[in-house]
Amino acid sequence: MNANKDWDALSATWQQQDAPAIDVEALRREASRRGRTLRRTVWLETGFTALVVLLCVLVALAPDSDGFERGLFGVLALLMTAYQAYMVWLRRREWSEAGLDATALLDLELRRCETTLYYWRFGMWSVLVLWLGLYGFWLWLLSQDGDPGRAAGLVGGLYINVLVIPAMGLYGLWRSRQARQRRERLLALRDQARAP
Repeated sequence: MNANKDWDALSATWQQQDAPAIDVEALRREASRRGRTLRRTVWLETGFTALVVLLCVLVALAPDSDGFERGLFGVLALLMTAYQAYMVWLRRREWSEAGLDATALLDLELRRCETTLYYWRFGMWSVLVLWLGLYGFWLWLLSQDGDPGRAAGLVGGLYINVLVIPAMGLYGLWRSRQARQRRERLLALRDQARAP
């Protein structure tokens, strides 16, 4: 039929068109820039965590610290160390983009997007659980007939986190939205690269 020939001709013309090539150098520059940012961020996070852990250890080991303070700040130091170690382990396959071809670069960048999404989701839930745990502990201290100063010592940290956690959450939502948009763009590039 004539209609089929028209469709066949249109299909043949469409298949003969040159598909736009992926700009591998632009992708390499972007991956390199993101890799530098990732390495810098991990070093800063690890340094900040080490500083906070050191402060927790100093408070726990101070001569005037009692068993309560030793336990509380010792547990906080352990939790922060474990959390940061997990975050570094999570990013272990994303350190370097050197020597990768276009397909491997796309896969690396897609993994980085997924890790960013997981990082913020896991991090925010972890911080919220920690804050709620400290809040519950503070309420428990208030219900005890012990030293009220001990419960008052937690109030500053709890109130600061009422401001910090939502601010971090908003930043995390923004970063996650960027990662989703980037993932969609990279998936389109990967589909384009796989098309015949």
